[in-house]
Amino acid sequence: MKKNILLQVGLLCVIILGSCKKDYLDREPLIQVSNDAYWKTASDLEKYTLQFYAGFPSFGVVGSYTGLIGWDGTRGSDTQIIAVPSTIWNGSRSLSTSASGTTTPTTWWWADIQSVNVFFANYKNCKEPFNTYKHYLGEAHFFKAWFYFEKVVAYGDVPWFSDPLKTNSEELYKARDPRTLVIDSVLSNLDKAIEYLNPLKAAVGGNNRLSKEAALLFKSRVALFEGSWQKYHSGTDFGTAGADPNKYFRAAVNAAEELMKAQYNTGIYSTGNPNEDYCKLFSLTDQSNNKEVLLWKKYDIGLQLGHSFQIYVSDRTAGNMLTLQQVQHYLSKAGTPYDFINLGKAVKGSKFLTKIGQDCDPRLAQTVWTPNAVMWDNGFGKGVFSKPFLDQSGETLNNTGFQIRKGNDPKDPQAGSGVSWNTNSTTGAIVFRYSEALLNYAEAKSELGEAVDYAKSINLLRNRVGMPGFVVQSDPLRNTYADYGYAISDELQEIRRERTVELGAEGFRYADLMRWRAHNLLLNKRPKGYPYDATEWVGKKINYKTDANGFLDPYQTQLPNGYGFKTNRDYLESIPTNEITLNPKLTPNPGW
Repeated sequence: MKKNILLQVGLLCVIILGSCKKDYLDREPLIQVSNDAYWKTASDLEKYTLQFYAGFPSFGVVGSYTGLIGWDGTRGSDTQIIAVPSTIWNGSRSLSTSASGTTTPTTWWWADIQSVNVFFANYKNCKEPFNTYKHYLGEAHFFKAWFYFEKVVAYGDVPWFSDPLKTNSEELYKARDPRTLVIDSVLSNLDKAIEYLNPLKAAVGGNNRLSKEAALLFKSRVALFEGSWQKYHSGTDFGTAGADPNKYFRAAVNAAEELMKAQYNTGIYSTGNPNEDYCKLFSLTDQSNNKEVLLWKKYDIGLQLGHSFQIYVSDRTAGNMLTLQQVQHYLSKAGTPYDFINLGKAVKGSKFLTKIGQDCDPRLAQTVWTPNAVMWDNGFGKGVFSKPFLDQSGETLNNTGFQIRKGNDPKDPQAGSGVSWNTNSTTGAIVFRYSEALLNYAEAKSELGEAVDYAKSINLLRNRVGMPGFVVQSDPLRNTYADYGYAISDELQEIRRERTVELGAEGFRYADLMRWRAHNLLLNKRPKGYPYDATEWVGKKINYKTDANGFLDPYQTQLPNGYGFKTNRDYLESIPTNEITLNPKLTPNPGW
């Protein structure tokens, strides 16, 4: 680890001073930055914290949905897949030998955390009044929490660094701290962020910049994750001795309820059109007036900031598709469980897609393409969906029949262009939206055994799409799509269903499966597609496999025995072996 920390210290010279003409080992440690021109004004602090916004998920460019809609497919799960099974779930993950040279959630790389600590070591040098820069201090506290939470999700126990590391810091050789200590520190930083950040109404840059509301939402996410992790991993090698899950569930509820108060409550996006509003929410180019969005990333072709999302969600797939397991979570429009399996035995192919689009929660037809839906209607003409791209190849292939529609804007000038290298889409990228807080609140309250106020939470999401209010019901079909391998209440099951539906394809599924200890949803199972109808593909060469009920079974050859997730190992990433060699106090994660 010492080698990598030294490299990161050197990289920070570029960030702060513009360039490093001398070898970075010859410079003073960044805790003693000698650039007298820096750290003196609120503007200096603002510019420094701006660098961290790049760490938020956003739309990818060519050939990728990366970070937003489609991210669950890249990692693979029960609900969303790509053409090739992810090694995360098939039991073939390899031991990491060295830390990667980039900062991502699953690499043992500490540049961002080191950079945030440099801010904390120097911000008091600012000569201006505290009120002029407290918002930027709040941003720094938020980002320290953000980067550390990513590390905990990936590695569990990690070393907590309070100060910037020097080349001779003893902390380079410290042991990993218990994840509960780290999460408690993350929540403490978020409390500071909540204290210092401006509310949305007074935020500089509006919902393009962090706010008190965004910090409250993220706190509810962190606390819910850790509460669930400690509850469902209790007694395993992944749990923490003496941890109190209810402490974290309570923190999640408190943060969400604070956000739900009138002075912060942003509300839910709705134009009164239940058959369009859910999809349209994710398709807007300008999210600045969308009250549901607490933070988003703006794109501007004039500044050479664009992406290819609308191209891929209209006439390509990026090899990313939803599964039958995702679709089975949707209720009928009457709010009752829907038997997709029996329907698929009688109604197949495009007729099946039409039927479920007509019968089920409107969010289904706004998430998955169904026949006669308009894909693009612009300068490229008009494209209407008729059937999924089973006969395509590469990034245009769909091998489940459930093709992602979520976020499509038929009027976008890039929709239907068919040019994957074109990065002129400017659909805004949502980072945080209020709906998540409502789901976090309901789940944490249920975990505590307390009454959930559905009128102020989940029913707001259902009202948008014209669904009946939330009811606790026993679903006789749940074992076909939601058998967790342990018993949970009917209420909690329905809350998890609602979460899977509302946040589908938004990148939450991996973390949810991890914190719920939900390997039973995948182990020895394969993701399935829709019921195949051969009569729709006469004359077409379709490389397909089906199960006994006639549903597409795309991984039948690749995973004949289903996913091989190693339950004693794969809940956490491996600590790179060379880091353990450099610092023997860094013990390996379970199973590695």
